[in-house]
Amino acid sequence: MPKRGENIYKRKDGRWEGRIKGMDFSVNGGKYKSIYGKTYKEVRKKMNEFRKELPCSKNPCILMMKEASEIWLQEKKTEWKATTYRIYRQIVDKYIIPFLGDVKVNRLDYQVLRDFRVRLNDEKDISLSERYQSYICSIVRQILLYIKSKYSPGIQIPEFPVFKNKKNKTMLPSDTALAALENYLLENMEEDTCLGIAIALYMGIRIGELCALTWRDIDLKENVIRIQGNMQRVRETAEGEKKTKVAVLPPKTADSVRAIPIPPLLFPLLKEHQKEENSFVISGKKNGWIDTRTLQYRFERILQKCGIAYFNFHMLRHAFATRCVSMGFDIKSLSEILGHSNVKITMSLYVHPTMQQKKQWMDKLVSYETSICCMEGHVPYMVPAYQPSNVSSEECLQSL
Repeated sequence: MPKRGENIYKRKDGRWEGRIKGMDFSVNGGKYKSIYGKTYKEVRKKMNEFRKELPCSKNPCILMMKEASEIWLQEKKTEWKATTYRIYRQIVDKYIIPFLGDVKVNRLDYQVLRDFRVRLNDEKDISLSERYQSYICSIVRQILLYIKSKYSPGIQIPEFPVFKNKKNKTMLPSDTALAALENYLLENMEEDTCLGIAIALYMGIRIGELCALTWRDIDLKENVIRIQGNMQRVRETAEGEKKTKVAVLPPKTADSVRAIPIPPLLFPLLKEHQKEENSFVISGKKNGWIDTRTLQYRFERILQKCGIAYFNFHMLRHAFATRCVSMGFDIKSLSEILGHSNVKITMSLYVHPTMQQKKQWMDKLVSYETSICCMEGHVPYMVPAYQPSNVSSEECLQSL
């Protein structure tokens, strides 16, 4: 097995072998370059020295984008989480190499990157959001920046192509749908799936965090739930392997590790259905746990039983955040409950004012305008804030 994903192996004869992939070593007999040594550190040092002498460090014209992408993935792999590497690997294999693989890194300018963005948008077999297209382009620039800093200081990094398109509006489930779902969950608390969904509904945690939640994380004495894990599907470690496995990883970011106070409505439900501390809150039929994909299927079946139009499980998190804001939560506290690194993420992604809230604010605005129009002896005066005036709008206009 390679040590820490660096393509360095210990051979049966006791030596260590390192393999550098991604360059064209046809003069040496293949696309891999093997380097040998007595210890892991010796091989790693030799590999770094060899890379510094690669032709691409002196003449960037030799390096293609597919080769640069492989170098970036292999050399940065140990710095990333397994899920992060899987995402980057998928983007490189699916979009960057097919469209830009044969472009030399010193030929990749603003126009090429812009044409690449257009091709992503026009591709018939794929439908990518504007945000995801921008993300793919940012990965291209990350690769170029890495190659520039380590191997080819002479290459130019193109500016980021900006396409101004209207963002898709997030449509929250209606209050009626959420009320129907809430009633179903409360009536079927003997099913641990319903208890888990109720936790997400009342506390806004992510689906991966819910699947990783055990009863050890629920502290009924301190009245908090501690979020310490995130269940995800990750690609198997073998290079090029398409199979995935389920793993409990650290939460999304450092700020996602948090303790959330249990709301009063949820506390008695948790106390009544409490299990052994090593048990997962939601269990599977074959295992003691359930993965995110299966939970999404179960959630969809519950929506069907309730006669509710389908919406993604993550919308529960949006609905929770919006409800908290409407009840007067301060944004900083809400941001920490959701596990965000800053309040801008909370406000831009998870707060969606309802039509009722908008109407209430507009009604207050009308009252304010009316108070300005009202005069006594041609001297303007203000009625108490948000208090409706006894004078009609028509009378105000006639007095002007």
